[in-house]
Amino acid sequence: MTPRAQLVRHGGLVVLIAGCLGLLVVAATNIVRVERQMQIAATENMTWIFGQTQIEALNLAATLARDADENEVRRRFDLLVSRMNLLRDGPQWQFLQEAGLAEGLMGWRDGLLALDPAEGGDRAALQAHVTALSTALRTKASRVMAREWQVQAERLDDLRQLHLLALAAIVGALVAGSGLAFALVDRERRLARAELDRLRAARLERDLMLERSTSEGYRRFADLIAHQVRTPLAVIDSAMRRLTRPGTPPPADIVIDKARATREAVARLVRLTDTALLMARVDRDAIMPELGRHDLGRIAESAIDDLLVTSSADGVGRFRFRPGNRPATATCDPVLTAEILSNLLTNALLYAPDSKEIEVRPMLAGNDALCDICDRGPGMTPDQMARAFDNFSRGEDHRTLPGSGLGLPLARHLARLQGGDVTLMPRDGGGLVARLTLPCGEAA
Repeated sequence: MTPRAQLVRHGGLVVLIAGCLGLLVVAATNIVRVERQMQIAATENMTWIFGQTQIEALNLAATLARDADENEVRRRFDLLVSRMNLLRDGPQWQFLQEAGLAEGLMGWRDGLLALDPAEGGDRAALQAHVTALSTALRTKASRVMAREWQVQAERLDDLRQLHLLALAAIVGALVAGSGLAFALVDRERRLARAELDRLRAARLERDLMLERSTSEGYRRFADLIAHQVRTPLAVIDSAMRRLTRPGTPPPADIVIDKARATREAVARLVRLTDTALLMARVDRDAIMPELGRHDLGRIAESAIDDLLVTSSADGVGRFRFRPGNRPATATCDPVLTAEILSNLLTNALLYAPDSKEIEVRPMLAGNDALCDICDRGPGMTPDQMARAFDNFSRGEDHRTLPGSGLGLPLARHLARLQGGDVTLMPRDGGGLVARLTLPCGEAA
């Protein structure tokens, strides 16, 4: 081969290498941009904030309508003002200003403060002001929702373009890499070519399996969101339609009932979102537990109290706390442990019959601290228990019940981050025992 031919050949290899690296850099850049686009900004979730503000406005209106005592009126008034202050002082204010929806909100707040019942404000004027404020918030909430959907649509468009650019760069890199591989294979003759083909085939097969797994996960998550979000949204829509029906205003008990239903639906949406986000953080290894010595029984009692606050009244009185003869002190992160127990308690409350008690038993067993959640529900078959900790896994008999299929996998992940585990076992006499196990040794 002449020097000129060698120069041309080497120059072609350099061009192929430079082109491949350049395309990979473009692909990596676009992938990073996609990841940033997928992050949820702190200024979003405006619908929830407006919903909470509307709920407090309706609660205050209902309180005034039934001529409640002065302390109750003041408490409801303070809650509503705090919601208005949250809109003004939180990061969402910039979102409202950019969307042109901030105008007039602070005027409503100032009008409220001028009618402060603690300073002798007129109740009738306050009731009229709150009723008008509720109507204004409902109108702005619709515009906020439309704006959020517009922002999401723009984000999806951006993501699609970034995906296409990344895909084109990867295809280009593969083409350049194929040319480079062909040149190298030609130089290394048939043996090197066969080995390279084998390695490429194995890599492509792994990539294909990973792509299939990722696509299936996205599909199942999308189906889950579509199913689980539709029901609470329908509840909220029904409640709002009833409250805004033309004609005679609904009675106070109807307003309270619809407000409660709306709040429960919003809480369910928030719970679903929080679970999905926390599971994503676990998958990215973005959670570092802060271990310390804590009383597992107290954490369980706190989790029960929090659950009773956010759940319907059906949960009141159903839990029976049965501590052991000495405190079950565990080495754990109390926040993560409370999240684990909340998921286990929610499952027990969801699947156990309303007439049956749910026992919570913190105890010590050797070097471990345990907390058993015992219900009298339908239980699980061995096959169902084997698949219960798979992401999005739900029993065929439970498809119509609310749930994300992420509670048990998330609970196990969080427990294992702390050196413990979550297991399931049948309960004597029928039902299920969900056991949280944590080490009780000294924190590292």
